Amino acid sequence: MSGAESIMRLRDLRFAYHRGRTVIGDISAAIEPGKLLALIGPNASGKTTLIKLMLGLLTPDRGQITIDRRPVRHVGLAQRAQWLSYVPNGSTITFTFTVGHVIAMGRYALPWRREAFEQVIDACELCDLIDCPYIELSAGQQQRVLLARALFQSFDGGRVMLLDEPTSAMDLEHVHRAMRLLRHRTERGLAVVAILHDLNLAAAYADTVWLLDRGTLAAEGTWDHVLDPTKLEKVYRTPIRRLNQPLPDHRRPTFLTGLPESGTGAYNGAVKGDRS
Repeated sequence: MSGAESIMRLRDLRFAYHRGRTVIGDISAAIEPGKLLALIGPNASGKTTLIKLMLGLLTPDRGQITIDRRPVRHVGLAQRAQWLSYVPNGSTITFTFTVGHVIAMGRYALPWRREAFEQVIDACELCDLIDCPYIELSAGQQQRVLLARALFQSFDGGRVMLLDEPTSAMDLEHVHRAMRLLRHRTERGLAVVAILHDLNLAAAYADTVWLLDRGTLAAEGTWDHVLDPTKLEKVYRTPIRRLNQPLPDHRRPTFLTGLPESGTGAYNGAVKGDRS
């Protein structure tokens, strides 16, 4: 990506938790406003670490991350709270805050927006849960609360939303409702970066994709460029078959993964690059 209109840029990024054990190595890329970027790759490929570097929670050993041409680490915390919102993979909240309290935390460093608060509660279908203790909710419901908090935070000046497996515990209805909400926010100029393990979600909703492999970018670009079985199989090390959908007005593919490489059955012949 050229990054000519980027909102956030990563330049020659390198990071290691321990000396000699590089987690992120020599990544340079750009994040564009108004786009949904899917960050994909196997476990331990550096996805969560990269998100934390973007947030300024970790400091790179080399290179720089900028937002609006300013190093993220040099942006004040209040300004960072206005520009960057975050949905973690799981929550450490242990006190008996209500759902309403948790969502309201999204505006802790920002002016209160009552109308926006009501909008995100309704959009995430949390009206009936607003007074319930957060810790008593199911994992999927908690994810919806954390998404609502980030959406609430992103009103009035939000630039980038970073999400770490935001739908991993949701049921099917709410997975797609959440992804449509994120798409809606990109239409208003927000850049959305979401770690996803489901290739089909990435294929259905992403504009661009970064494919991480052991801390480096194995591929990056538009969804149709990166979501190619030949590229994916090299990184995931499992057979992957791409199926083009015959449905009207649905031009994006779906993927079958982990198929047997030989034998009989309906899915025999799932070979590299199969685009049938």
